[in-house]
Amino acid sequence: MLAVIAGALVARRAQAVAVLLLAMLASAAAAIAPMYVAAAGRTLAVTELSGAAPEERRLRFVSPVEYPGMPGDPNRGVFGGQVERLAPDGFDVVLGAQAGGVASGAAGTVTTSVVYREEVCEHVAVTGACPASTPVGQPPEVMVSEAAAAHLGVAAGGGLTFEGVPVRVSGVYRPLDPADPFWQGADFLRPPAPGTAPVSAVGSVTDAIFSAPSSRLANEQAVLQRSTADVFVTERLILTRSSEELKTQVAGALRAGALDGLGSGSGLPALLDRVTQQRDQLAFGVSLGVALLVGLCWLVLVVAVGSAADERRPEQGLLLLRGVQRRRLWLLATVEHAVPVLIAIPLGCVAGLAAAQLVARRTLGGDVDVSLTTTAVAYATAAALGALAAALLAQARALSAPIVDLLRRVPARSRGWRAGVGDVVALSVAVAALVQLRSGGAPSGLALLAPILGALAVGVLGARAAMALGAVAGARLLARGRTGTGFALVQVGRQPRFRRLIALLTVVVAMLAFTVAVRDVASTAYADRATVDVGAARVVGVEAMSRRRLLGAVRAVDPDGRFAMAAVAISAAQTGTSVLAVDSPRLATVAAAHSSYGSALADIPQRLRPAPPAEPVLFRATALTMVLSTNYDADAFGGNAPRLFVTVASDSGTRRISAGRRVEPGVRVANRIPVPECARGCRFVSYEIVAPVVPLPLRIGFDEVRFGDTVGLTGAALADLPRWRTSGVVMASVYPREDGGALMLDVPDGRYATPVGLTVADSPHPLPAWLPRATGVGPGSAQPYDGVDGETAMATVAGVSDRLPRLGSSGVLIDLEYADRPAVAGQVGVKEVWLGPAAPPDVLDRLRGQGLVVRYDRSIAAVRESFDREGPALALTFNLLAALAGVLLGAAGLVATAAAEQRSRVAMLVALRRQGLPARLVRGGYGWPVAAAVAAGALATVVVWLLARGGQRLFRDGRSPVPPPDWPDALRLLVVLLPAVAVLGVTATLLGRVVAASVRGRSAR
Repeated sequence: MLAVIAGALVARRAQAVAVLLLAMLASAAAAIAPMYVAAAGRTLAVTELSGAAPEERRLRFVSPVEYPGMPGDPNRGVFGGQVERLAPDGFDVVLGAQAGGVASGAAGTVTTSVVYREEVCEHVAVTGACPASTPVGQPPEVMVSEAAAAHLGVAAGGGLTFEGVPVRVSGVYRPLDPADPFWQGADFLRPPAPGTAPVSAVGSVTDAIFSAPSSRLANEQAVLQRSTADVFVTERLILTRSSEELKTQVAGALRAGALDGLGSGSGLPALLDRVTQQRDQLAFGVSLGVALLVGLCWLVLVVAVGSAADERRPEQGLLLLRGVQRRRLWLLATVEHAVPVLIAIPLGCVAGLAAAQLVARRTLGGDVDVSLTTTAVAYATAAALGALAAALLAQARALSAPIVDLLRRVPARSRGWRAGVGDVVALSVAVAALVQLRSGGAPSGLALLAPILGALAVGVLGARAAMALGAVAGARLLARGRTGTGFALVQVGRQPRFRRLIALLTVVVAMLAFTVAVRDVASTAYADRATVDVGAARVVGVEAMSRRRLLGAVRAVDPDGRFAMAAVAISAAQTGTSVLAVDSPRLATVAAAHSSYGSALADIPQRLRPAPPAEPVLFRATALTMVLSTNYDADAFGGNAPRLFVTVASDSGTRRISAGRRVEPGVRVANRIPVPECARGCRFVSYEIVAPVVPLPLRIGFDEVRFGDTVGLTGAALADLPRWRTSGVVMASVYPREDGGALMLDVPDGRYATPVGLTVADSPHPLPAWLPRATGVGPGSAQPYDGVDGETAMATVAGVSDRLPRLGSSGVLIDLEYADRPAVAGQVGVKEVWLGPAAPPDVLDRLRGQGLVVRYDRSIAAVRESFDREGPALALTFNLLAALAGVLLGAAGLVATAAAEQRSRVAMLVALRRQGLPARLVRGGYGWPVAAAVAAGALATVVVWLLARGGQRLFRDGRSPVPPPDWPDALRLLVVLLPAVAVLGVTATLLGRVVAASVRGRSAR
C-alpha cells in the first residue's frame, strides 16, 4: 500500500504540491489570527493604560485608624506590612500618609492637608530644598506649593503653623508635569473652591503640603495622621497577564483589605474592562479575515482537487470494473492527500509567524513582539485538517458515482432534489447568519461570518445561473456561426467544475469589494468624528487663572482673530446637557467646518452676541469707594445692620468682597474697599446689600462709585435701571431718586430680607444659546444649562443646527465672554485654546508667554490616527490584507481549474482545428467564468452591503457624533477593485494563450 501511495504522489506530484501549498496557506492563515491578536492586544492594552485616568491605574488602601504625629513613612509601622501582604504580585506600591487641618501663615490661613508621599521630590521643581527628617525639639520641615505660599505669605526658610504646631518651610514646589499620574488628578493639586480667585494657573491655595519621612513632635497628639497606599498596575502586568486574571487579583486584594479593616477602592476594573473590550473587538473582527482566507483555501482545494478528480473519472471507472473496492479508492485518496497536509502544518506555522510579524509591523508600527504559541499551532492544525476534508469532499462525487457515469468523458449533471441541495444549504446558512447579525448586539457565531456566507450564497446561485445562461448563449452563438465563443461558452456550461470556480471567484470579488467599502466608510467616519469631537484643527488644553485671563491671553496672542479662540468645555453635570462656551466672533474662522453641521458657522456669532443693554464697567485702581446715603435706626438693627458687598472680575478671577464693616447711617458716607488685584485692570460686576432682618424701615441711596480717586459711576448712572439687572427685590423696592441723581433702595420693616443685588447688565439675559436640532428645542424656547461658574442657568434658544463642533447632536453652545460676565460662583469646565490652520509654529510658546500653562495638545489629525490604532480599525486593516491575498487565491483556483482540464480542452480544440476551425478562434474561454464572477460579485457586494453594513463595528465605544455614510466612495472603491479584477483577467488571458499555444503546437504535427 505504501508503494501505491508513493507512486500516486509521484504520478500526481503537481496535485500533491498544490494540496501542500493550499493546506500550508490555510494553516498559515489560521495561525496568524491568535499571534496577531495577541500582539495587537498588547499594543491596545498599553494605549489604554497610557490614556487612563489616575484612579483607573491603582488600588487604594487607607488605614481605618488615625495615629498621632506628623505624616511620615508608613513603612515604619504596621500599615506598611499590611500593604506589602495585600498588594498583588508585580504591582508598584507608593506609600503615603496625610493629616487634615488648618495651616496659618503671616498673610492668611487655609484648610488643607499635610501629606507624606514617596518620590514627591522627583516630580517637582523646588525653590529651597525638599523637607528632611527632624528629631524631637526641631520644627518639622514641609514643602508648600506656589499658590499656598502666596496665600499664606511664606517663602523657603520661613515658617507657618499647622494645627498650632510650628513647622519650617524648607521649599516652595512647582509640579514638573501637572498631568503626571503621580498627582492623582486633583488629590494633591486641587482646583480652586467656588467663589474664590485662583492665585496660580495650576492648583490652588489648598494644594497639599508635603512633609518629610520622619518628623518627631514634642506633643504627638497635636496632629492626627492616616496612612495611605496606592498600588499601581504596571505596563508589564498589562502585557503579560490577562484582564480576567488581573481583575481577580484586584478583587481578592480589595476583599482581603476589607477583612483587615482597611478602607479600599479601585477604578482599575473599568480600565481592564476596556482592555478586554478592545481585545474582543479585535479578535471578532480578525475572525472575518481569517475565515475568508481559510475558506478560500478550502474552496480552491475543492476546485483544484475536484477538477483533477473529474479528469480521472475514466481511470477510476476502469479500476472499479477490474474489481478494486471503493473503500480502497477512498483510503488511497485519503492517504494521498493526508501526506502533504501533514507536511503543511509545520510549514504553515512558520509561514504564519512570518506573515503575522509582517502584518504587525505594518499595522502596529515599531518593534512588535510576535511569537508562535500553542494556540496558533492548534489553529493551524485545524485548518490543515479542514483542507484535507475539503480535498476529500471534492472527490466524493467521483468516488461514489456509478461506473457508467465514471466512464463518461463529461460528468453527468445532477438531477432531482440532490441537484439543488447544496444551493439550499448555502442560502439557508447565509440567511441565518444575516438574521443573527441584524438582530443586534455584539456579533458572534454565524453573525461574524455573515458577509462571507452571504457572498457565498450569491456566488452559488450566480454560478448556477451563469452556467445555464452560458450554455444557452453558446448554443445560439454556434447556430449563428460564432464558433470560437460558442464552443467556449458551451464548454463552460457543460463542465461542473466551472460552477465551483465561479462561486469561488464571486466570493473573492465580493469580499474584496465589501472589505474595501467598510474600510472606506470607516475612514470617513473616523475623519468625521475627529473633526466634530476635536472641533478645530488643533485644541490646546490650558490652565488659566480665570476665564477673563484666558480670553485676554488668547486675544493678545491673536489680536486679529485669525487663528486662535478661547473656549471652556463643561460636561453634563446637573442638567444633563454639555456646554461649550466659545469666543463666538472667532468661531467661524478657527473651528473646523463640517458638512454635518447643516449650517454655516458664520451664521452663529451674530445671534450669540447681540448688543447688551449696557457696556461693561472697566477700571484700573487698587481700591473702589461706594458712596451711600443711608437712613435706618442703628440701635434697633443691632447685629443685623446692613452690609455692603461688591464683586469684581480680574485676571485672577471673580471675587465677592465685603466692605469690612456695616453700612453706617448718614449722607454720602464713603465705603472704601481695597481691590489690589485691580491695579492691572478689572471689570465691575455687581454690588449687594445684605440685611438679614429689618426690624424698622431701611432706606439706602447709592450716590456714586469711585475707582481710586475718579468717579466711575455717577448717581445718574446707578439710577439708570436699564443698565442694571436686579436680584432679591421681592421684599424691597429699587427706584431712581426723584432728581435722578441716585438709586434708592427701600426695605419695609418687619421683614426677613433676602440680599438685594444689582449687576451690570453687560450681557444679554437670558443668555442666547445655539442647540443641535436633535434636542427638539426650537428657537425662542428656554433651555437649562450649567453655567461657567457651576450654577444652573436658563438660556434662550437663538437658533439650531444639525450638529455643533465638539457637542455633536447634544449640548448647548454659548458665548464665553457673555457667559463669564455675570458668573460669580466659581471656576468649572476645562479651559482650552482652539487653533486654526493659520496658527504659527510657535503658538504654544506665545500662549505660555501670556501666563497659560499647557496641559494637553490635541489635533484632528492625531485623533483621526488614534482611531486607526483601536481594535475595530486594526481588524478592518487585517481583513483588507486578507481580502487582497484572497485575490491571489482566486487566481490560483483559476490556474488549478485550467491545469486540470487543459488536456481535454486542447484535444477538443485540436480536433476542431483539423476540421477547419480558424486559428484566430482558438481560445481558452477562461475569461467567461471571470466575467460571470465579477458580475455576480458586484451583485453579492450590494446584497451583503445592504444586509450586513449595520453590523460592522467601526468604533471601540460604538459612538459617533456623525452617522457613517450609507455608501462608500465609488472612485476609491474602483481604485482597489479594478487592479484586482485585472489580475484575474490577466490570469485568464495568459491561461488562454497557453491553451492556444498548445493547440498550435499539436496541430502543426
